[in-house]
Amino acid sequence: MEVYVGGLIIPGVQVSVVKEVLPRQLAPSGVLGIVGFTERSLPGKRTARASSWNLFRETFGPATARSMPEARQALDNGVYQLVIAPLSSDAGSIAKTTVSVASGNEIEVLARVPGTWANGIVVNVTTRLDRKQQKVCDITLNSGNGDLLERHRGMNSPQSLAKALEASTVVRMSEADGAGFPKDGNYLLKGGQDATPEAYRNALEHLNSEPDVDMVLASVQDFSVDKHGDVLEVYNAVVEHCQRMSSETCGRLGLGQVPPTGIEPTTFVSHLRSERFIVVAPHGVVGAVAGRIGDLGYYESPTFKSLVGAGSVATLSVEEQRALLQAGIAPVVLDRERGVIILRGITTDGDQINVRRIADRAVRTLKMIGDRFIGRLNTADGRDALKQKLIEALLQMVRDGALVPSTDGTDPPFKVDVYSSQQDFALGVVRVDMAVRPVRAIDYIYATVLVQV
Repeated sequence: MEVYVGGLIIPGVQVSVVKEVLPRQLAPSGVLGIVGFTERSLPGKRTARASSWNLFRETFGPATARSMPEARQALDNGVYQLVIAPLSSDAGSIAKTTVSVASGNEIEVLARVPGTWANGIVVNVTTRLDRKQQKVCDITLNSGNGDLLERHRGMNSPQSLAKALEASTVVRMSEADGAGFPKDGNYLLKGGQDATPEAYRNALEHLNSEPDVDMVLASVQDFSVDKHGDVLEVYNAVVEHCQRMSSETCGRLGLGQVPPTGIEPTTFVSHLRSERFIVVAPHGVVGAVAGRIGDLGYYESPTFKSLVGAGSVATLSVEEQRALLQAGIAPVVLDRERGVIILRGITTDGDQINVRRIADRAVRTLKMIGDRFIGRLNTADGRDALKQKLIEALLQMVRDGALVPSTDGTDPPFKVDVYSSQQDFALGVVRVDMAVRPVRAIDYIYATVLVQV
């Protein structure tokens, strides 16, 4: 007796559809996570994203541009996306001052965002007669070095003053208690304090759940001489965060900057040696460097790449440039032909930034593809399929120019092996051995000129 257990009886065609394992696309590189003070809180959220300047201002408030200047620099230089992890609003203190009024009361004027950024801002009150011969006052806000920040004209009462300052991106006013007219004078904002290193460390934890972030920056405000220890503590927290996330296949590079005064850059960077940290000099351009790195392909070196929105950068002598590079600092310099450029893109341990980013990309690729094969590797065909997918992804990195063979051509751009011993198989383990050879930037040219006579 014949028993039919499957297959065709009548001549014809039977089709079986087998679903291929297709790994998802890796997120684009150049996602910058920033920790700092914001004007607006994020109810129910620990982080929020912005890929344009208008969206950034709308989400976090226009005053955030002053407390977190690195964000504008990064966006201007082409960073793919910002992921902002706000500090708690009570982590620092708000700069403030009191404006006297004719009734003898006082009006409190406060910076819109906590931190030291507003310390030294002068609120100038000037009274005059308008066209109707009515007494009005003008408010001018000047920075500590005398630069004009804002001007508000024609207020005739504390209430109208409060209404006018609603549109300010620098200050706001407390309730105008009591009638009275603001008295002429200069009123200095003071008392603003930066967050503690512990507050920065806590906010960094919010970036743990953002796996596509590949650069991290702490927007530290207080670089005064007596706070250098706190700055180093914050930067070391960034290093620890990047190392921990990299061990979880979410490779990240941290960025920081040298203090403007009070310590030699070479001394400062000696406390921050890491393959996962970049220290930029001079002070005030780290956001632009982060944005430029984020704009480049992960395999491209930032060396000799130009920056925009970095402000005025002093011309460094050859000796100063050499000292910074030997210390592991990425200098930003003014070049007569190229403008403001990153002189050489290196981490504080002297490694090239693009080499580290390529290695991180390879790790993310392995993780992304491997996740799709979990539960499918109990056969030789499944393991071979994983190997082929890895080879396919790495070949794309070769085509991109990220991986290259050895200069003599004897060693390939990458090697991959997927295997499982009998003991591994019993434990449910498959092993992947992968070697990659990242492309290195050619930073030096040594030329020999033969003069024939």
